[in-house]
Amino acid sequence: MAECFPIILSAPSGAGKTTVANELLKGKKIARVITATTRAPRLGEKHGKDYFFWSVSDFEKAIKTKQMLEWAKVHVNYYGIPKSSLESVLKKGKCPLLVIDVQGAKTVKKIYKNAVTVFLTAPSISELKRRISIRSDGTKNINVRLKTALKELKQIKNYDYLVINDDLKECVAACRAIVEAESKKVIRQKDLVKKLSKSGD
Repeated sequence: MAECFPIILSAPSGAGKTTVANELLKGKKIARVITATTRAPRLGEKHGKDYFFWSVSDFEKAIKTKQMLEWAKVHVNYYGIPKSSLESVLKKGKCPLLVIDVQGAKTVKKIYKNAVTVFLTAPSISELKRRISIRSDGTKNINVRLKTALKELKQIKNYDYLVINDDLKECVAACRAIVEAESKKVIRQKDLVKKLSKSGD
């Protein structure tokens, strides 16, 4: 059985990362990593399924004891990835999917050297701006999101793969092909390689 590995998906605002991630999660090999937050659950959200809903003190304790892979404070709430959440997916024999920003990707890659990083974006800057403008609620918001997106695009060189989200079906197929190819690498199939190499003895 091939070794499982984290899949890191990063993308600027408007690139469609959530839609692509949801499609990838329909496959048998990939599973979502449940993140933790200190915000209150929204209607229908369940602890341990949508998020781990922690108290501020519990979250801060997890930070201090280095139980978090990466975390951030957004306004008054904490958000982050518990190491145990990712490890539990690996133990199930599946590849954990992490949808995180460029900084988070860098942090996780340092810990999990075998992680595969994929950068997703629109086919052009003008298309990215168009998509951002549709989602944003004002010129100021558009400019902030676009400025952040341009900064993130400069980090593409640090990723293993670049996938353009022009056609959703093709984009998802490309991402699945990456995961499939990566799982076939000799280095990820050590047990099988060992078995096959002994068969001729």
